[in-house]
Amino acid sequence: MKLSEFIQRRSNAFILLLVYISLSLILAYIHTTKDNSFTNLYFFIVLSTTFCLFLFIHILITSRYHFIVVIGTLVLFLLLSEINYLIYFGEVISEGVLDSITETSTDEAFSMLKPVLFIMVPALIMAVGILLIYKKFITVKFRPILPLIYYLVIASFFLSMSTNVQNDIHKDYRLKLIILREFFPVVAGNVAYLGATYLSTDIYADTSEIEVFNDAVILPPQNLNDDLVVLIMGESSLVSRYSAYGYHKPTTPLMAEIFNQKNGGCIINNSHSSASFTRDSIPMTLSFNIPESNDNLFINKSIIEMAKYNNYKTYWLSSYHQGVKGASNAKFGFIARKSDVLDITDKKTEDHDINLSKLLERYLEKDSVTKKFIIIHLRGSHQPYSDGYDEIDRQALPDAEIYDLTIHHTDRTVKAIYDVVNKYSRNYSIIYTSDHGEIVNVGHGMSKGIDQFLIPFMFISTNNRFDCQFIESFRSSNGYLSGLMNKYILSNLLGYQIDQSILDKEKNNDRILLPNHQNMLFLDFLKLNKQP
Repeated sequence: MKLSEFIQRRSNAFILLLVYISLSLILAYIHTTKDNSFTNLYFFIVLSTTFCLFLFIHILITSRYHFIVVIGTLVLFLLLSEINYLIYFGEVISEGVLDSITETSTDEAFSMLKPVLFIMVPALIMAVGILLIYKKFITVKFRPILPLIYYLVIASFFLSMSTNVQNDIHKDYRLKLIILREFFPVVAGNVAYLGATYLSTDIYADTSEIEVFNDAVILPPQNLNDDLVVLIMGESSLVSRYSAYGYHKPTTPLMAEIFNQKNGGCIINNSHSSASFTRDSIPMTLSFNIPESNDNLFINKSIIEMAKYNNYKTYWLSSYHQGVKGASNAKFGFIARKSDVLDITDKKTEDHDINLSKLLERYLEKDSVTKKFIIIHLRGSHQPYSDGYDEIDRQALPDAEIYDLTIHHTDRTVKAIYDVVNKYSRNYSIIYTSDHGEIVNVGHGMSKGIDQFLIPFMFISTNNRFDCQFIESFRSSNGYLSGLMNKYILSNLLGYQIDQSILDKEKNNDRILLPNHQNMLFLDFLKLNKQP
């Protein structure tokens, strides 16, 4: 090799290394802009692992072997997909997003196809383009041994550190994965996390009855006159888009009439969800799960099991897109599968939410059992919004945004359910709320954005004991009604008393679970996300 060629190759290699270091600096900075007592060390570790990733991709796509090139292109595609996600949503992928991917049903996954395509199609095009450029113009070769050894040493060191850290009973492996993601935040950590969580959903497979009541529950339960307790769980429903709460378009005229105080109903202001993901918020409504730990999900009776203990027949009725019959939606499916009846709307039906009232009527008509606890899970306003309304909604609100039409459709759905309940029962209590809110046209499960937590809460009961003041008694001293209170409200409706000291402690410790598995006081999150 001539000296000039040698110098040229060295020069090209140096330029490529500078490019990879620069890109690594940007990604490391984005991933480490958080409070951490080891910020400097943490930054340089993330910088080095990210730099090694770029080297690996270079080594793989410049290989002479086609199989290795394919692997390299796949890794490059995943890297570019993560970068596109960052650009599209303005934040890095969280553990909550990865958990939802592994526990999402096929139908719900397809419903999110549009944003996925916006992220993955450009990534695929860029990956192929970069591969062609490298194959045609890049002749620089790097040896894999040094970055490979460094990668393995760092991974082994931090995984071994986590073995002595205590965690809740079903998440020992997750602590290691979270640590891995912290120090390998680009591609490697996410792929490892996805794979391990997908294989670990068997922790939700056991449907045997749990014998232990939560410490807050006072036994024995009372035998109330309420024959029917119904929880209608909305989806991705932002309270500020409800005309019942003051929105300028008439999106919820029917619910405003149903839950009007003149009818004995309550439209509760300042309510928020406990999480911004369905998989986290529903377990904190229907079990004694808390933001700090999943332990109570597995060691304490759920609200469904408590209802059965007090001689209620239990039903879980959901829109087809929210189905929990299979292994999908594992975390809240763990609770749903404890129900006596688990049913979904017909797949062939176009309007799944409205048809939930027909499904409800079928069971109320044929089941002679007196006491029933029924959970109805709507599709609601989940993306894509275009699937959440029909022509009736369009005609009613011709100039409204598509999201507003989904709220109007939910209004009609709740009215249809309410009419069926009134037809078959004279002793009932109904709650309508939502699993979480929505950042309209963006989604939910983001690390920022207060709208994904702001939800409606409406209540009506034929039992004078359960009035608006009853609901208000669960409000925190900060002025908000938290989704963490749902389990206690339902416990009372089902005949159970709650230890007041435990309730007061929980009520005034109003925190939410964030997508990165951390919890924060709701007011602190509200202040951080306050609109200018």
